[in-house]
Amino acid sequence: ANMKWMFVAVAVAIVFVSSSSSFSSASSAVLKNPKPAQGPPRAVPTVDVDLTLPAEQRWVAVTQKYSSEIQAIVQEVLSKFPTDLQKVLVATFADVDRFLPQQYADEIRGVSKGSGIKLGEAVIMNLYYELTAACTSIVAQHENGTIFHGRNLDYSVAGLQNITVHVRFTNGSSSNPAYFGTTYAGYVGILTGMRANGISVSVDERHGNHTLIDNILHFMEGATPLCFALRDVLASNRDFEHAVEYLSNIELITVSYIIIGGVRFNEGAIITRDREHAADVWRLDYPSRWFIVETNYDHWKPAPADDDRRAPAYKHMNMYNSSTIDAKSMWWVMNQFSNLNSETTYTAIMSAANGNFKTMTQNN
Repeated sequence: ANMKWMFVAVAVAIVFVSSSSSFSSASSAVLKNPKPAQGPPRAVPTVDVDLTLPAEQRWVAVTQKYSSEIQAIVQEVLSKFPTDLQKVLVATFADVDRFLPQQYADEIRGVSKGSGIKLGEAVIMNLYYELTAACTSIVAQHENGTIFHGRNLDYSVAGLQNITVHVRFTNGSSSNPAYFGTTYAGYVGILTGMRANGISVSVDERHGNHTLIDNILHFMEGATPLCFALRDVLASNRDFEHAVEYLSNIELITVSYIIIGGVRFNEGAIITRDREHAADVWRLDYPSRWFIVETNYDHWKPAPADDDRRAPAYKHMNMYNSSTIDAKSMWWVMNQFSNLNSETTYTAIMSAANGNFKTMTQNN
């Protein structure tokens, strides 16, 4: 009964704000007329999250360190919601155990404790990022079979560079992490991650007729946030094909693109996701298709003229070939306009086969 009441309360609040322009999807462009980046790249600090600790303790030290920055960013995120809806959502999501698996509910409790933000605010922070990101992801294969995975993560939320961290998820020893992720302090899911000798993953926003509010309601109905599905995949030791299968079929709170790299020939794929299942799985097909590119549009459709980050990616990738592509050249490609732009918060290059994972923040 309480759950039903909460759902009704949120739905009623939404009715009052449904005309808000903050939630419209009128433009076909995710990142309209991107502008060049400003300021140099900067190294990202590495932090450890010890999975042998009780879940509520794992993020406390990290979020204490970044508490003032997290508090400022949470206020900016909340400002994108009308005030009445803010209050309802923060109160509703404080009952986090109703919405998330116990491990993630407890980890978010630790985020709230460490950073000094309300529990409901911490939940919203952990939902918001995956629903609003513009991005570029590229998976490429060297002729020797090595897979390289590049990604830029673009957001309109200011200051995210200040809380960007490279996380080693450990089983008590930082010398042999279970898996890695680049994330924002206080964000316990994964949008960019890798398990050495296994897979690399990233997620790009897919534009649709849905709104942020639609996604929140879908979450309340029991669908899985993609950031947690990706973390589950990295933690589960699934190989490339099993990861593709799992991520093609789990019900998600929003449509998206999931980009996966592996460790063997042709282990690269872009999964175009509807909420319920994959609409398309597009794979490497060496040698004719030795790289694949995803920005924020279905790969079989033209990109909009006012946000064609796809064409520059193809142009710059085609300056190389499968015998010359490597981590250094992928880094160069990801740092060219307009894939690198004024909203890029970080650039990452991953290669699961050799365990390399490099991230730097942008626009510092």
